[in-house]
Amino acid sequence: MPASTQGPSSRPRAPALLRRLAALLYEAIVLFGALWAVAMIYGLAVGQRSGVMDRHGLQLAACLALGLYFIGFWTRAGQTVAMRAWHIRVIDAQGRPPRFWRAGLRFLLGWLWVLPPLAIAWWAGLDHAAGLVLLAVWIVLWAFACLLREDRQFWHDAWSGTRLVDTEP
Repeated sequence: MPASTQGPSSRPRAPALLRRLAALLYEAIVLFGALWAVAMIYGLAVGQRSGVMDRHGLQLAACLALGLYFIGFWTRAGQTVAMRAWHIRVIDAQGRPPRFWRAGLRFLLGWLWVLPPLAIAWWAGLDHAAGLVLLAVWIVLWAFACLLREDRQFWHDAWSGTRLVDTEP
């Protein structure tokens, strides 16, 4: 195996942080289109005339679509569309794609990337601009928190028993 993917204990190392963040940005672009389609289908199905009409149902449909997307891809191949493009795979402790419950836990813990600052912004009554700044700062801090770990894994991966590995040829 290439030396760049091997650590001292011969376990595959986490991909570089910048590459993981680039994959996250790519994933956001893919999901923008997917969620747009979900919103369009939902709106047509319920006769939605505005974005605030039945917004809770739309939010639930969007969360379910996200869960199906991530959990489905992670349990089958260990890679989403963006992870495949950036040569990153999620595995469990045995080196296989995570099973349904572990992938589900990873999905739920992945919300730690966005929910804490959004909850703080809502609680503090911040306007949209301040909320976006808070969100951006949190994402940067949460991403760099992986550097506190010896294996460089994100915290939600460590807590869910998964790890991101480099699959570059």
